[in-house]
Amino acid sequence: MTLKLSRQLFICLLVFTGVLFSTICLSQETAIVYGTITDIKGKPLLGVNIAVMGQPGGTASAANGTFELVVPANKNIDLMFSFIGYATAKKSINLPAGSRNQFDHVMETSATPLPSVEIKDEKDRRGTFIRIDPKTVNQIPNVSGSFEAILKTIGMGVVSNNELSSQYSVRGGNFDENLVYVNDVEIYRPFLVRSGQQEGLSFINSDMVSAISFSAGGFEANYGDKMSSVLDIKYRKPTTFGGSFYASLLGGGLHLEGATKKKDLTFMIGGRYKSSQYLFKSLETKGEYKPVFSDVQGQLTYAFSKKTDLSFLGSY
Repeated sequence: MTLKLSRQLFICLLVFTGVLFSTICLSQETAIVYGTITDIKGKPLLGVNIAVMGQPGGTASAANGTFELVVPANKNIDLMFSFIGYATAKKSINLPAGSRNQFDHVMETSATPLPSVEIKDEKDRRGTFIRIDPKTVNQIPNVSGSFEAILKTIGMGVVSNNELSSQYSVRGGNFDENLVYVNDVEIYRPFLVRSGQQEGLSFINSDMVSAISFSAGGFEANYGDKMSSVLDIKYRKPTTFGGSFYASLLGGGLHLEGATKKKDLTFMIGGRYKSSQYLFKSLETKGEYKPVFSDVQGQLTYAFSKKTDLSFLGSY
Protein backbone atom coordinates (compact mmCIF):
# COMPACT_ATOMS: atom_id res chain seq x y z
CA MET A 1 0.00 0.00 0.00
CA THR A 2 2.82 2.33 0.88
CA LEU A 3 4.69 1.45 -2.28
CA LYS A 4 1.62 2.11 -4.45
CA LEU A 5 1.08 5.58 -2.95
CA SER A 6 4.72 6.44 -3.41
CA ARG A 7 4.54 5.47 -7.10
CA GLN A 8 1.41 7.62 -7.67
CA LEU A 9 3.05 10.54 -5.87
CA PHE A 10 6.13 10.17 -8.05
CA ILE A 11 4.05 10.27 -11.22
CA CYS A 12 2.17 13.40 -10.05
CA LEU A 13 5.43 15.16 -9.22
CA LEU A 14 6.82 14.23 -12.62
CA VAL A 15 3.77 15.63 -14.46
CA PHE A 16 3.82 18.83 -12.39
CA THR A 17 7.50 19.32 -13.08
CA GLY A 18 6.95 18.87 -16.83
CA VAL A 19 4.11 21.37 -16.92
CA LEU A 20 6.10 23.87 -14.88
CA PHE A 21 9.14 23.46 -17.11
CA SER A 22 7.12 23.87 -20.31
CA THR A 23 5.44 26.97 -18.89
CA ILE A 24 8.81 28.48 -18.03
CA CYS A 25 10.14 27.68 -21.51
CA LEU A 26 7.00 29.11 -23.16
CA SER A 27 7.22 32.33 -21.15
CA GLN A 28 10.83 32.67 -22.22
CA GLU A 29 9.83 32.51 -25.96
CA THR A 30 6.73 34.74 -25.87
CA ALA A 31 5.57 38.14 -24.68
CA ILE A 32 2.18 39.67 -23.93
CA VAL A 33 0.68 42.76 -25.53
CA TYR A 34 -2.43 44.43 -24.21
CA GLY A 35 -4.23 47.72 -24.53
CA THR A 36 -7.41 49.55 -25.50
CA ILE A 37 -8.83 50.16 -29.00
CA THR A 38 -10.83 53.38 -29.55
CA ASP A 39 -12.03 55.52 -32.46
CA ILE A 40 -10.95 59.11 -33.12
CA LYS A 41 -13.60 60.32 -30.66
CA GLY A 42 -12.25 58.14 -27.88
CA LYS A 43 -15.15 55.66 -27.98
CA PRO A 44 -14.13 52.01 -27.27
CA LEU A 45 -14.57 49.66 -30.23
CA LEU A 46 -15.91 46.15 -29.91
CA GLY A 47 -14.73 43.37 -32.22
CA VAL A 48 -11.52 44.88 -33.60
CA ASN A 49 -9.28 42.08 -34.91
CA ILE A 50 -5.74 41.97 -33.49
CA ALA A 51 -3.31 39.44 -34.93
CA VAL A 52 0.32 38.86 -35.86
CA MET A 53 0.86 39.07 -39.61
CA GLY A 54 1.66 35.73 -41.17
CA GLN A 55 0.61 33.68 -38.12
CA PRO A 56 -2.68 31.97 -37.33
CA GLY A 57 -4.86 32.95 -34.41
CA GLY A 58 -5.34 36.34 -32.88
CA THR A 59 -7.92 37.98 -30.69
CA ALA A 60 -10.68 40.62 -30.75
CA SER A 61 -11.32 43.62 -28.54
CA ALA A 62 -13.95 43.38 -25.81
CA ALA A 63 -16.94 45.69 -25.31
CA ASN A 64 -14.77 48.19 -23.43
CA GLY A 65 -12.18 48.10 -26.22
CA THR A 66 -9.54 46.13 -24.25
CA PHE A 67 -7.54 43.20 -25.60
CA GLU A 68 -4.68 40.90 -24.61
CA LEU A 69 -2.58 38.74 -26.94
CA VAL A 70 0.41 36.41 -26.59
CA VAL A 71 2.98 37.12 -29.32
CA PRO A 72 6.42 35.69 -30.26
CA ALA A 73 9.36 37.30 -28.45
CA ASN A 74 12.86 38.26 -29.59
CA LYS A 75 11.87 38.62 -33.26
CA ASN A 76 10.52 41.30 -35.54
CA ILE A 77 6.76 40.94 -35.95
CA ASP A 78 3.93 43.08 -37.34
CA LEU A 79 0.91 43.56 -35.11
CA MET A 80 -2.21 44.15 -37.27
CA PHE A 81 -5.39 46.02 -36.26
CA SER A 82 -8.38 45.65 -38.62
CA PHE A 83 -12.09 46.43 -38.45
CA ILE A 84 -14.86 46.97 -41.03
CA GLY A 85 -15.20 50.64 -41.87
CA TYR A 86 -11.79 51.53 -40.45
CA ALA A 87 -8.34 51.68 -41.99
CA THR A 88 -6.14 48.64 -41.30
CA ALA A 89 -3.13 49.59 -39.16
CA LYS A 90 0.22 47.85 -38.70
CA LYS A 91 2.66 48.23 -35.83
CA SER A 92 6.14 46.67 -36.02
CA ILE A 93 7.49 45.45 -32.66
CA ASN A 94 10.26 43.29 -31.17
CA LEU A 95 9.58 42.39 -27.55
CA PRO A 96 11.78 40.68 -24.95
CA ALA A 97 10.70 37.26 -23.73
CA GLY A 98 8.35 37.20 -20.75
CA SER A 99 7.58 40.92 -20.96
CA ARG A 100 4.13 42.53 -20.77
CA ASN A 101 3.65 45.57 -23.01
CA GLN A 102 0.81 48.03 -23.43
CA PHE A 103 -0.20 49.19 -26.92
CA ASP A 104 -3.26 51.43 -27.13
CA HIS A 105 -4.47 52.15 -30.64
CA VAL A 106 -6.85 54.66 -32.27
CA MET A 107 -8.69 53.38 -35.35
CA GLU A 108 -9.26 55.84 -38.21
CA THR A 109 -12.30 55.60 -40.46
CA SER A 110 -11.79 54.79 -44.13
CA ALA A 111 -13.95 55.09 -47.25
CA THR A 112 -13.77 52.40 -49.92
CA PRO A 113 -14.97 53.55 -53.37
CA LEU A 114 -17.34 51.03 -54.94
CA PRO A 115 -17.54 50.38 -58.69
CA SER A 116 -20.30 52.22 -60.50
CA VAL A 117 -23.56 50.37 -61.01
CA GLU A 118 -25.99 51.11 -63.82
CA ILE A 119 -29.62 50.20 -63.19
CA LYS A 120 -32.02 50.06 -66.09
CA ASP A 121 -35.75 49.80 -65.66
CA GLU A 122 -36.86 48.12 -68.88
CA LYS A 123 -40.46 47.65 -67.80
CA ASP A 124 -42.79 50.51 -66.99
CA ARG A 125 -44.24 50.37 -63.47
CA ARG A 126 -47.68 51.12 -64.85
CA GLY A 127 -48.12 47.41 -65.53
CA THR A 128 -47.89 45.94 -69.02
CA PHE A 129 -45.90 48.76 -70.64
CA ILE A 130 -42.29 48.31 -71.68
CA ARG A 131 -39.86 51.12 -72.41
CA ILE A 132 -37.94 51.38 -75.68
CA ASP A 133 -34.78 53.42 -76.15
CA PRO A 134 -35.48 56.07 -78.85
CA LYS A 135 -31.83 55.92 -79.98
CA THR A 136 -32.32 52.42 -81.36
CA VAL A 137 -34.96 53.62 -83.85
CA ASN A 138 -32.39 55.04 -86.26
CA GLN A 139 -30.03 52.11 -85.74
CA ILE A 140 -32.41 49.45 -87.09
CA PRO A 141 -32.02 49.02 -90.86
CA ASN A 142 -35.38 48.88 -92.61
CA VAL A 143 -36.64 49.69 -96.07
CA SER A 144 -39.63 51.73 -95.01
CA GLY A 145 -37.72 53.92 -92.56
CA SER A 146 -40.85 54.06 -90.42
CA PHE A 147 -40.82 54.47 -86.68
CA GLU A 148 -42.96 51.36 -86.16
CA ALA A 149 -40.17 49.12 -87.44
CA ILE A 150 -38.75 49.03 -83.93
CA LEU A 151 -41.94 47.40 -82.62
CA LYS A 152 -41.41 44.40 -84.87
CA THR A 153 -38.11 43.63 -83.11
CA ILE A 154 -39.42 43.37 -79.54
CA GLY A 155 -41.76 40.41 -80.08
CA MET A 156 -44.95 40.60 -77.99
CA GLY A 157 -46.98 39.44 -81.02
CA VAL A 158 -46.18 42.48 -83.21
CA VAL A 159 -46.06 41.53 -86.91
CA SER A 160 -46.24 43.24 -90.29
CA ASN A 161 -46.91 41.67 -93.68
CA ASN A 162 -45.28 44.45 -95.68
CA GLU A 163 -41.82 45.86 -95.05
CA LEU A 164 -42.75 49.03 -96.96
CA SER A 165 -45.69 49.76 -94.68
CA SER A 166 -45.82 51.56 -91.34
CA GLN A 167 -48.83 49.46 -90.31
CA TYR A 168 -48.62 46.54 -87.89
CA SER A 169 -50.91 44.14 -86.10
CA VAL A 170 -50.64 42.73 -82.59
CA ARG A 171 -51.58 39.21 -81.49
CA GLY A 172 -53.65 38.53 -84.59
CA GLY A 173 -55.66 41.75 -84.31
CA ASN A 174 -56.48 44.13 -87.12
CA PHE A 175 -54.06 46.93 -88.05
CA ASP A 176 -56.60 49.61 -87.04
CA GLU A 177 -56.94 48.27 -83.47
CA ASN A 178 -53.72 49.93 -82.29
CA LEU A 179 -53.83 53.16 -80.30
CA VAL A 180 -51.19 55.83 -80.83
CA TYR A 181 -50.66 58.68 -78.35
CA VAL A 182 -48.28 61.60 -78.71
CA ASN A 183 -47.85 63.73 -75.58
CA ASP A 184 -51.04 62.17 -74.14
CA VAL A 185 -53.05 63.13 -77.24
CA GLU A 186 -54.61 60.32 -79.27
CA ILE A 187 -53.65 60.48 -82.94
CA TYR A 188 -56.50 59.88 -85.40
CA ARG A 189 -55.61 59.14 -89.02
CA PRO A 190 -57.83 58.07 -91.88
CA PHE A 191 -56.92 54.54 -92.85
CA LEU A 192 -56.73 55.04 -96.60
CA VAL A 193 -54.98 51.78 -97.38
CA ARG A 194 -56.38 51.56 -100.89
CA SER A 195 -54.84 54.83 -102.03
CA GLY A 196 -51.69 54.27 -99.99
CA GLN A 197 -51.77 57.71 -98.41
CA GLN A 198 -50.43 56.53 -95.07
CA GLU A 199 -48.71 53.24 -95.73
CA GLY A 200 -45.24 54.57 -96.37
CA LEU A 201 -44.77 57.22 -93.69
CA SER A 202 -45.42 56.96 -89.98
CA PHE A 203 -47.06 59.85 -88.17
CA ILE A 204 -44.31 59.79 -85.53
CA ASN A 205 -41.19 61.78 -86.32
CA SER A 206 -38.34 59.88 -84.64
CA ASP A 207 -36.12 63.00 -84.57
CA MET A 208 -38.50 64.60 -82.08
CA VAL A 209 -39.07 61.62 -79.75
CA SER A 210 -37.77 61.52 -76.17
CA ALA A 211 -39.54 58.46 -74.71
CA ILE A 212 -41.35 55.40 -76.03
CA SER A 213 -43.71 53.08 -74.14
CA PHE A 214 -45.54 50.14 -75.67
CA SER A 215 -48.19 47.74 -74.36
CA ALA A 216 -49.50 44.70 -76.21
CA GLY A 217 -52.62 44.41 -74.07
CA GLY A 218 -53.89 44.74 -70.53
CA PHE A 219 -53.37 48.50 -70.43
CA GLU A 220 -55.39 51.00 -68.40
CA ALA A 221 -58.87 52.08 -69.42
CA ASN A 222 -57.81 55.72 -69.80
CA TYR A 223 -56.09 54.79 -73.08
CA GLY A 224 -59.39 53.86 -74.74
CA ASP A 225 -61.22 50.72 -75.77
CA LYS A 226 -59.11 49.43 -78.65
CA MET A 227 -58.26 45.77 -78.20
CA SER A 228 -54.71 45.28 -79.46
CA SER A 229 -52.05 47.70 -78.25
CA VAL A 230 -51.01 51.18 -77.14
CA LEU A 231 -48.00 53.09 -78.44
CA ASP A 232 -47.35 56.03 -76.10
CA ILE A 233 -44.88 58.59 -77.47
CA LYS A 234 -43.41 61.61 -75.71
CA TYR A 235 -41.96 64.44 -77.77
CA ARG A 236 -39.06 66.40 -76.28
CA LYS A 237 -39.20 69.74 -74.51
CA PRO A 238 -36.00 71.42 -75.72
CA THR A 239 -33.73 73.34 -73.35
CA THR A 240 -31.20 74.67 -75.89
CA PHE A 241 -31.07 75.35 -79.61
CA GLY A 242 -30.23 72.35 -81.77
CA GLY A 243 -31.17 70.37 -84.83
CA SER A 244 -30.42 67.39 -87.05
CA PHE A 245 -30.33 66.53 -90.74
CA TYR A 246 -30.11 63.30 -92.71
CA ALA A 247 -30.42 62.34 -96.37
CA SER A 248 -30.35 59.18 -98.45
CA LEU A 249 -31.61 57.81 -101.78
CA LEU A 250 -34.86 56.89 -100.02
CA GLY A 251 -35.49 60.32 -98.53
CA GLY A 252 -34.32 62.79 -95.92
CA GLY A 253 -35.31 64.85 -92.95
CA LEU A 254 -34.55 68.04 -91.04
CA HIS A 255 -35.54 69.19 -87.58
CA LEU A 256 -34.85 72.27 -85.45
CA GLU A 257 -35.57 72.90 -81.77
CA GLY A 258 -34.92 75.60 -79.20
CA ALA A 259 -36.06 77.46 -76.10
CA THR A 260 -36.09 80.99 -74.76
CA LYS A 261 -33.64 82.16 -72.14
CA LYS A 262 -36.13 81.58 -69.32
CA LYS A 263 -37.11 78.15 -70.75
CA ASP A 264 -40.78 79.13 -70.59
CA LEU A 265 -41.30 78.96 -74.37
CA THR A 266 -39.99 76.01 -76.38
CA PHE A 267 -40.42 75.04 -80.02
CA MET A 268 -39.63 72.07 -82.23
CA ILE A 269 -40.29 71.61 -85.96
CA GLY A 270 -39.41 68.75 -88.27
CA GLY A 271 -39.91 67.92 -91.94
CA ARG A 272 -39.55 64.58 -93.73
CA TYR A 273 -39.50 63.34 -97.31
CA LYS A 274 -39.63 59.69 -98.37
CA SER A 275 -39.67 57.97 -101.73
CA SER A 276 -39.63 54.25 -102.53
CA GLN A 277 -39.46 54.66 -106.29
CA TYR A 278 -35.92 53.29 -106.54
CA LEU A 279 -37.11 50.05 -104.94
CA PHE A 280 -40.16 49.73 -107.17
CA LYS A 281 -38.17 50.45 -110.33
CA SER A 282 -36.11 47.33 -109.63
CA LEU A 283 -39.20 45.11 -109.83
CA GLU A 284 -40.18 43.24 -112.99
CA THR A 285 -43.83 44.23 -112.63
CA LYS A 286 -44.58 47.86 -113.38
CA GLY A 287 -47.52 49.82 -112.04
CA GLU A 288 -49.01 53.27 -111.90
CA TYR A 289 -48.06 54.52 -108.47
CA LYS A 290 -46.11 57.35 -106.95
CA PRO A 291 -44.59 56.12 -103.67
CA VAL A 292 -43.64 59.60 -102.45
CA PHE A 293 -44.55 60.82 -98.96
CA SER A 294 -43.75 63.98 -97.00
CA ASP A 295 -44.93 65.81 -93.91
CA VAL A 296 -44.14 68.71 -91.58
CA GLN A 297 -44.73 68.62 -87.81
CA GLY A 298 -44.37 71.32 -85.20
CA GLN A 299 -44.68 71.55 -81.43
CA LEU A 300 -44.94 74.78 -79.45
CA THR A 301 -45.10 74.82 -75.63
CA TYR A 302 -45.48 77.71 -73.21
CA ALA A 303 -45.06 77.07 -69.47
CA PHE A 304 -47.14 79.31 -67.20
CA SER A 305 -45.64 77.64 -64.11
CA LYS A 306 -43.89 74.42 -63.11
CA LYS A 307 -47.22 72.62 -63.05
CA THR A 308 -49.13 74.32 -65.86
CA ASP A 309 -48.25 74.68 -69.53
CA LEU A 310 -50.00 75.04 -72.87
CA SER A 311 -48.82 72.95 -75.79
CA PHE A 312 -49.69 72.88 -79.50
CA LEU A 313 -48.88 69.97 -81.80
CA GLY A 314 -49.59 70.31 -85.52
CA SER A 315 -48.98 68.08 -88.53
CA TYR A 316 -49.41 68.68 -92.27
